[in-house]
Amino acid sequence: MPLNMDDFTRHLEAIGRCTEVVPLRQATMAALALFGIACAYYIAPLTRDPRVGRVVTNWGLPWEWEMPYRERLHRSDPLPNLAVERLSPVVWPDTVDFSRLTRKQATYMEFAATFGLGRGVGVACFGPDGRSGYLGAILPEDAPPPSAGDLQRLQAVGQVSFQTYCRIVKLNEATPSLSNRELEVLHWMGRGKSNSVIAELLGISPSSVDVYVRRIFAKFDVTDRTSATLRAYAQGLLVSADYEQFVDRNRREEEAGKGDTGG
Repeated sequence: MPLNMDDFTRHLEAIGRCTEVVPLRQATMAALALFGIACAYYIAPLTRDPRVGRVVTNWGLPWEWEMPYRERLHRSDPLPNLAVERLSPVVWPDTVDFSRLTRKQATYMEFAATFGLGRGVGVACFGPDGRSGYLGAILPEDAPPPSAGDLQRLQAVGQVSFQTYCRIVKLNEATPSLSNRELEVLHWMGRGKSNSVIAELLGISPSSVDVYVRRIFAKFDVTDRTSATLRAYAQGLLVSADYEQFVDRNRREEEAGKGDTGG
């Protein structure tokens, strides 16, 4: 179905009007939905050295991918740096020369593909004061290759979204630097899990979870779980469970629809 340009413009304007991070991500995903894209991940700040701390926001992708990505695999993801080098959208796997990837990068790409990240468009985004970010928009397996015009429009979505993000999260209100383990604990705090349950989920002791929770409180300058969770949502560190359920429901419906076509 051809893209309605008036509809596309309205979505871009909606992104630019956002004043909070979670509505911004929702508006960005609504714009991506015009291209049949239901899942994406965001990285900020984007640097050439992947060891530098990054905030990774996952919309609709499996936790089984996100957890190891936060922990270590972000260092092996070649797509953000490829997007920066080209200054144009990277369509993977179509425009990625796998022969030039390191062994770890090629292994990551294979791992990501098993969790639904086999095809996508990567966009490097740039904002004020040298700030930069990355949008990885996941294409459905059966979607046709995006046209040159659609790639330009996807780049516009990423750019407008990131500039709005920079306006919302000002330099003097920088997102607290959390370790990968602290981000994991924060994720389950946002799902209302107790410390003992979080310990079981992560395979660590309850006393260790207590330590991580206290560190999160200190970094957010709060004294309770509710305040920490609200701060995390405002900073874009947590994604609404309602949105995750919406994505899961749509994915199940799509899978059911594919099954019905065989009769």
